[in-house]
Amino acid sequence: LFSVNRPITESGWDAFSAILCGTSSINATYCSNHTLKKIGNSDPLPTDLRGLLELNKYRDKKQVAVRKILCYHSHLDMEPFLEWDLKVLPLAVSWFDKARGFSQNDDEENVDARKLSAIYQFARAVPLMFVPASPKNASNKRKIDEVNW
Repeated sequence: LFSVNRPITESGWDAFSAILCGTSSINATYCSNHTLKKIGNSDPLPTDLRGLLELNKYRDKKQVAVRKILCYHSHLDMEPFLEWDLKVLPLAVSWFDKARGFSQNDDEENVDARKLSAIYQFARAVPLMFVPASPKNASNKRKIDEVNW
């Protein structure tokens, strides 16, 4: 890969970065390579690549995928899951709880905030499943003409 005569170019490093962590979507990140741990005798490595290769050293590849998702996707959009109403909400909450266990101590609050954001997205999409509709009994309401002044 690395030759004294032909070093890896910036676009080459970008290609390795995309292989180790595709950032175009959460699915791309999840499907990225989580097993490559070393790129030849290439020193110095770009900082982002060094971090991704360090992550890949963990045995639990699900943990690696979750940590990459948390690192490279600051906002987790729940819209694709809203078509199932609240059926997927317990799965999402469970995912965030597992992700909290995989995160560093300083990232735990960030994971909790993202979990609350996900719940909020569900609540906004299907509000009547969270708060019952108010009764629409018109006979209990007084008309403005009936008010004694």
